[in-house]
Amino acid sequence: MRLSLQQIETFYWAARLGGFHAAARHQHLTQPTVSARIQELESQLGVQLFERDRGRRGLTIVGRDALAQAERMLKLADEFGQLAERRDPMRGLLRLGANESTALAGLAELLTQLKAAYKGLRIEITVDVGMTLSRKMIERELDVAVLNDSSDARHVIEQTIGLTNLHWVASPTLVHQREVTPETLASFPVITVSQPSSNHTLVTNWFHDAGVEAENVSSCNSLSTMRQLVAAGHGVAVMSPAIMRAEIESGLIHTLISKPRLRQQKYLVAYQDERRGSGIDTLIRLTRDLLAHSGVLVPRREADGG
Repeated sequence: MRLSLQQIETFYWAARLGGFHAAARHQHLTQPTVSARIQELESQLGVQLFERDRGRRGLTIVGRDALAQAERMLKLADEFGQLAERRDPMRGLLRLGANESTALAGLAELLTQLKAAYKGLRIEITVDVGMTLSRKMIERELDVAVLNDSSDARHVIEQTIGLTNLHWVASPTLVHQREVTPETLASFPVITVSQPSSNHTLVTNWFHDAGVEAENVSSCNSLSTMRQLVAAGHGVAVMSPAIMRAEIESGLIHTLISKPRLRQQKYLVAYQDERRGSGIDTLIRLTRDLLAHSGVLVPRREADGG
């Protein structure tokens, strides 16, 4: 006869609670049932788990070792029983990644709406550049990510929710004209997101496609810092005006009209294939609507000319 999970669980509670009576109360069993399970377990293992001398109580040395094993087995059983919860990321823990544009534009409101819709949801947040988020999706360290970089992994499903709304931005004290070309911006200090990033690639390709090389390119891993540097006149950058409305309205920053126009990138919601569930559609819709409302992305139907 194989060991049963019932026997192991009864042994665990008898050991933890200090006796068969307490284990019986905890498991809503009779004491004879608890005693029978323990005796069957000891018989199958061929060892004595509990001291039975009148002057001694508690676990034997073997029993203490068995308790540690039983605890691990019951934990694994609990995790196995939660497979359905982990399959639907709207139950249990949701490991959510977001690039910084998303974080600045609408992440707080997205969390508020998700928690209101799914009361038992716990959310673990990772904010990073898209390439890092993509790698974490490939390595299954995230359940869902909002980003611009495709992972090209078979187990990651990606849905395009729109296009980025990126523009060259600068302080009027640094760049006076509104219309700019690669030739006119090449002599100005340029700030991009640190490599590897889609922002850095977009900027360098814009100059490269025109046969121009920017003279001074700095990198930064924080959009908030980039925004401050641009407002202070220390460089030009490609960013979303939606995350710098206060600086634009106060005149510290203005958006530039670039010729040729920047190649806007896809805005993606990526999720693990095995995590597919009814809540994913809701998460995608909320993300698209919030980011479109903020102006960080242009919804796909508008980007397609619909």
